[in-house]
Amino acid sequence: MMSPTLITPFRPGDRVLVACGDHTLAEALARSFAAAGFSVRIAFDGVAALDKARAFFPTAAVLGMDLRYLDSFQLARALRTIPGCARVRLLALLPPAVALLDRHRCFDYELRAPQCTRDVRPLWLDGDNMSVRPTAAR
Repeated sequence: MMSPTLITPFRPGDRVLVACGDHTLAEALARSFAAAGFSVRIAFDGVAALDKARAFFPTAAVLGMDLRYLDSFQLARALRTIPGCARVRLLALLPPAVALLDRHRCFDYELRAPQCTRDVRPLWLDGDNMSVRPTAAR
């Protein structure tokens, strides 16, 4: 049953790109998205994520703030220049205590990483440990 606090940037059939420098977190997110029925690709740095996006054409992307070579802000802007990805929904994966900088305007949503990895609720539920919120209007 869906609660009124559910905010979901994901739609059935989405192709999700997870780009995060933390291998464990990226793989956990990918497993969760795959279990929910999404097609998923993982990248551990910005350049690899851009290469995968050119072949995969994601409809949603979760970008960690710890990417190498291209940071998540550069990657977010680059993703939108790929033909077929102009409308990709971009989520900034943020640690619990980090606020988005003014450069957040390239993201559609912010996804707060859980404080405890034992939380088994779907990642897009707005809750105490994990939340997805739209960023401010562009």
